Amino acid sequence: MESFENIFFISGIHGVGKGTICKEIASKSELIHLTASEVLKWSDISSSDNKLVENISSTQEKLIFGLNNLVNRDKKYLLDGHFCLLNSLNIPCKIDEETFDILNPWVIFIVIDDIEKIAKRLENRDGKKYDIQVLNELQNMEIEYAKYLSRKYSVPYIEIIDNNYEQLLNMTR
Repeated sequence: MESFENIFFISGIHGVGKGTICKEIASKSELIHLTASEVLKWSDISSSDNKLVENISSTQEKLIFGLNNLVNRDKKYLLDGHFCLLNSLNIPCKIDEETFDILNPWVIFIVIDDIEKIAKRLENRDGKKYDIQVLNELQNMEIEYAKYLSRKYSVPYIEIIDNNYEQLLNMTR
């Protein structure tokens, strides 16, 4: 399968603020904002009351299929997604490397925030409490995997902390 060559990938765990940052970036740049959740129709793969994924591999196949139908090779995209997800047992798991081999990101951005704040956002948004320890493990795994993949693909790894996305905005101009 042919890889993409026009995707800025922004990751972070659920509730960290990726969507908000991406909307701001898209409004100030020529990047087209896509969310992995919308591309693969999250409601088809996980119930709305949790963030657990039954079959992570098949969701990524759906993501790639969806992107192949959406992405125009002549435009640039900001894809909001994840490097790790919670499986059906609520255990953090890495997404298969093959997914990122195909996505072939230009840059890897990761949004990081205080776990307590994330948990509160998720509780307000979803109406349920999330295990702080699991969220912390998921965020740490996301960070380490993002660093590994940035080295693998020789692309920049940039952390967005405290909603400071100026570096991302500068790279898109």
